[in-house]
Amino acid sequence: APEADPSGSPAFAALAARGLRFAQAYATAPTTLASHTSMLTGLYPGGHGVHENGRRLPDQVPLLAERLRELGYATAAFVSGLPLKAPYGLARGFDVYDDDFGDGRTERSSRETTDRALAWLAKPDGRPRFLWVHYYDPHEPYDPPEPFRSRFADDPYRGEIAAMDEQLGRLLAAFEAAPGGRGAGIVVAADHGEGRGDHGEMLHGNLLYQGVLRVPPVVAGAGVAPGTRSDPVSLR
Repeated sequence: APEADPSGSPAFAALAARGLRFAQAYATAPTTLASHTSMLTGLYPGGHGVHENGRRLPDQVPLLAERLRELGYATAAFVSGLPLKAPYGLARGFDVYDDDFGDGRTERSSRETTDRALAWLAKPDGRPRFLWVHYYDPHEPYDPPEPFRSRFADDPYRGEIAAMDEQLGRLLAAFEAAPGGRGAGIVVAADHGEGRGDHGEMLHGNLLYQGVLRVPPVVAGAGVAPGTRSDPVSLR
């Protein structure tokens, strides 16, 4: 039960238990756009040219989704926060790039994003699929929905993590139940952390301590032996 899981993230914990967890993994930057750009290009910010939010990835920098579409994949992305809107350059290569948060909104909840991703998964398609789902919930301002608001009344940041984890569980179950999903590769990672007051930084984006750069990626799927690796790795 979620109440019995002290981390508030039972879906992530279950995936980590059956996957390969990287205990010393680091984001390339403590901001959303730069870090995701590294994940989708395999480059450090010095290589892809995006060092902060609000910039645009140069058109000549190849993206993972472009390569996978060339190889015959159906590609879709469902993002949840303003820094990843299509004009900033990460939409190239995706058949579907859903960044519609509604009029005047700069983000949407993990539940809304998951609903849209599940609708895409439900559509028949004989091609292999590459699906990127981005959640923005564990991010300032901290405003988790019930019952997580009450359960984590003393720490709404953890409440947002728990709310997101519930949707991660829905997403994983639907993805693995879809045609071709059983045994398919799954990667779950954070793009950065939060300062939480360490070294005088409440949020993120300025300092480079472990609180904002160390992240918990997990890889799971057919052929991936469960375990933990402790050698330092980069999200790129």
